[in-house]
Amino acid sequence: MLISLAFRVPAKYLDEIFGAVTAYPLTEEFSEAWSAMPRTERGWGPPYASLARGLTSATGRPVTLFDEYDLDETERASGNRMLLLTDDGAMDYRMRIATNAWERYVRGGADVSTLAPLLPEPERARPFSEFIRLRDGEVPEAPNWVFRTGMWRIMRTLGEHPLVIDGREPLQLRMDTSGALVAWKDDDLIANRKGTAFSMLRVTGRLVTRAGVEDPVLCFDAHLSRISPKGHWSNNVWIEPVDAGLPILHLPMQYRKDKELGDRRVTLHPATATIYEACKLDPLDIPEELPDRPGVLRPQRWRSRFHSLGSGPGPRLLMRLQEHISAELPQLKPLEYPIDRSIKLAPRVKKYQKGGLPVAAVGASGYKRVTIACVYRTTGARQRMLAELKELTGILVRPQHGGPPFTVNERMDVVACHCPDLLDHSTLNRAALLDGLPRSDGEDHLVVAWLETEYHQAVELDRDAKPHLRRLLGHRGIPSQFLATEPLVLPEDAAPRSASERKHAARAALRDLLRTAGVLDGRLPRAIADPELPSSVDRSVLLVGVHVRAQHAERGSGPLVVTMSAFHVVPGDLEAWRVLMYSDKKGSWCRTGEAIADFHSGSIGTSWLGRSKEKVERTRAEIERRLCNLVTGELGDVPVVLFVDGPAARKIWPGLPNTRFGKGPLPGDVLRENGKDVAVVRVSTGVSEIGRPVTRQKDTNMPADKKKPAAPDRKVYRLEGSTVPSWLFAGRSTLLSSKGGDAGARYTRWTLPDDAKSELRKPWHSYTAKEIVVVLGGSWTPTSLAALTARLCDQSIAWDGRTLLPGPLHLASRADRDHPDHRVSGEDES
Repeated sequence: MLISLAFRVPAKYLDEIFGAVTAYPLTEEFSEAWSAMPRTERGWGPPYASLARGLTSATGRPVTLFDEYDLDETERASGNRMLLLTDDGAMDYRMRIATNAWERYVRGGADVSTLAPLLPEPERARPFSEFIRLRDGEVPEAPNWVFRTGMWRIMRTLGEHPLVIDGREPLQLRMDTSGALVAWKDDDLIANRKGTAFSMLRVTGRLVTRAGVEDPVLCFDAHLSRISPKGHWSNNVWIEPVDAGLPILHLPMQYRKDKELGDRRVTLHPATATIYEACKLDPLDIPEELPDRPGVLRPQRWRSRFHSLGSGPGPRLLMRLQEHISAELPQLKPLEYPIDRSIKLAPRVKKYQKGGLPVAAVGASGYKRVTIACVYRTTGARQRMLAELKELTGILVRPQHGGPPFTVNERMDVVACHCPDLLDHSTLNRAALLDGLPRSDGEDHLVVAWLETEYHQAVELDRDAKPHLRRLLGHRGIPSQFLATEPLVLPEDAAPRSASERKHAARAALRDLLRTAGVLDGRLPRAIADPELPSSVDRSVLLVGVHVRAQHAERGSGPLVVTMSAFHVVPGDLEAWRVLMYSDKKGSWCRTGEAIADFHSGSIGTSWLGRSKEKVERTRAEIERRLCNLVTGELGDVPVVLFVDGPAARKIWPGLPNTRFGKGPLPGDVLRENGKDVAVVRVSTGVSEIGRPVTRQKDTNMPADKKKPAAPDRKVYRLEGSTVPSWLFAGRSTLLSSKGGDAGARYTRWTLPDDAKSELRKPWHSYTAKEIVVVLGGSWTPTSLAALTARLCDQSIAWDGRTLLPGPLHLASRADRDHPDHRVSGEDES
């Protein structure tokens, strides 16, 4: 039985668990006055957020302001256009004082009061259960605001008693104004040996639904929030109020440069300080220079920036948290996940077959020949590349710069290109240097580039060559992957990679390069189509991944990114497999190598598509058009299995969310209307919605240390008691399962012995999971689709470890993630 941080709330305990809420229904008059307010400064988020934060900070009560989108039909029908909520009981006089202070601020100091007079008297305090509609055989329904505020009382209850960990004083948890719990005591901070880097435990919770479960579900998680004592690279800050009975303030901040003085300092949203002053609370003064050690002020560092402390609290701490929740809230019932013994996974094969990559592996790419261009500036990078190529091919690969291609077999060759200027981050005109790289000599020849890049996460780059190179190579039809080498000089706190880490990085980079080319070996076909496996794929099938994501934009909604990949599976014939991707540039399905190059050469996403009411039908129609273009001709009678990311896609297809499961539009509707055989599988990987695995209960193969979590078996677990076919596929990361990588299961970060303190520098991964829900089965059984999905995650297309998403969806997602405009420079280099 798998144990996770997901719990259902039985109906009889709803009032006891959730408590009550007090609503201030804001009328149409208030909404009109609100819409007439001046906009606040750019960069601080929507204006209502600063008012809600100010009210929470001033009153010590959870306050949230919602607009019409978050109300249900009953609330809108009664004339409500906005809703202000707090917990049990009405707020005192400070509500109107704070609202007046906020309005004076946004009006530039003008003493005008239009909002406060329109604040109504509150409704009577009502149990949350009055807003939760339980339904036989279906998930509960509630307005959006219930899901966003239902954790208030629950988190407060969890903070009433300290979190007991092994052999140490328990961790006292205090609630902050975001609704999280933080281990605030100075002694509970995690610090490096020099006392220059700090992290703080933060516990979060979320109210969700689970497909096929009639009760509300609570999911919890724990994190290590990195603290930047001086405020560098921070966008939020915790502040301890003078009154210890009030929650810790968690506020947005900015780290700005003073143009006149030339120095940098932390600033808060001025509206919050104005409200605090009006309510006669202690001032929110930020000193010009913050102390070296976190105290009452703790700026939160961006997660993508280098930090000398590792991330993650580790599996052992999560097991203590699960025990704490069960003790403090015994009414909750853990979701139960017994092993589904009808699903078997193929034996995992980490290495390629003896004798090297088979010739037929190139067949799936759709090309007759593939050339790997090793583009380097240092001999160290060249040696790492050639060592991995030797391991891949089974032969000694020795191409010479400027020499002819080195033939690996009749389908693959390798060239070496020493191009230091092309790879230098400071080079401005790279286009002129590309002529030193090979070009394809026909439609059936693909060139892929493996490029060295100087990178270490502790070193900030003024300019990054990678996005520019990837785009330029894309214009030439060359997909690319990078191999990081470290600068000669590293900052004092930064450690160079070990030999094994460099080896792993090179191996992963080469396999990612093969992934972009669409080159397959025999491992994935064996994993899903081995006739010895129950429910194996025994017929030709199209496996399609549909990935959607809204690109971040500073203002308004960003463009929608839609990438689609497909495997044409032909059991028993690796040469006949095809890995395909839709190319926006060509407006058709192409071999994945050319489609990825097309995608990376252009802008990311399009504003023509989106999730808004006016765009969502257009988005569905475009995806259906692409699917119809794929399932035609010689593929017209091939069955189709569609994989979609549940959280990302649910606003596009109303039939995907739990509340309307299978009752609205779904991917592949047009194909089904045309008589095609289509199955739909929804995959979710966000542990905040599905619950992170913690341990398992079993009589055999259990740790001798009873307080050590038992890692999930290599099994697929089925959700017990669900009316919808639903599974959890849990596992360990490559790091966690490596030799010595389970320090987070043997210790907590607070109980490490002195001789193991070096482990504080390393990331501590916790167990991962993906939820597999069969939405439509087509001609497949739900169990066979769950088995197929798990096998597509368990044996990846290229690298040694698992993937979070099944193969076709993983390819579509990675193409987006690798786009030059997608990510922060250097965040994901191998």
